[in-house]
Amino acid sequence: MHISKLTAGQTGSPAPNSPGGSAATAALNDPSSGLDRQLKAYQVLVGRWREAGHDERAALAPTLTESPFAKRVQSTLNAFTRAAWAGPEAVPPAPQAKMLEAFDALSEDDREIVAAMQLDASGRAANATPEAYRARLQADLEAAPPPARGRDTVTLSQEALDHLAGQADAAPAPERPSVEGRTRMDLAAAVTAYARAGG
Repeated sequence: MHISKLTAGQTGSPAPNSPGGSAATAALNDPSSGLDRQLKAYQVLVGRWREAGHDERAALAPTLTESPFAKRVQSTLNAFTRAAWAGPEAVPPAPQAKMLEAFDALSEDDREIVAAMQLDASGRAANATPEAYRARLQADLEAAPPPARGRDTVTLSQEALDHLAGQADAAPAPERPSVEGRTRMDLAAAVTAYARAGG
């Protein structure tokens, strides 16, 4: 749930005085309540907000957007979202790896908050533990397809490019070895063969 999408009511409007409503509101405004109690209170009020009519939503909105704990939740989720962003051109498994890295970098309390704010398939709070949410992120990373392999490329030298383009000079034909180029051993063998033939 995105807190910023809650319908804003008049600042200071009281939450409904139904069972649990006042206690939950008090917990969100009292930092000494403890993280676990504040998370449960926050989920209670978010659940009420989803099912409430216009007037009740207007009364609940200030607590869910302006209370100290609501601001802490929004700040934590915003920071996590920014850290988990792998960029517009990222392809799997980069986004999954970035998400897991961002979650691991959070403080213990912030991991509690991020995990608790996750939604199930119906759009309601999943109330996940940090361990369960991290396991899900790890599973997403392991299930992500490997990056596509780029095409193999070959870089040709300028000489090779010129040759392919027909611009290279034709290679000179190999010269036939002259008599002067023969070794003394070659000449001696030839003389010996001549002498034998003449004898």
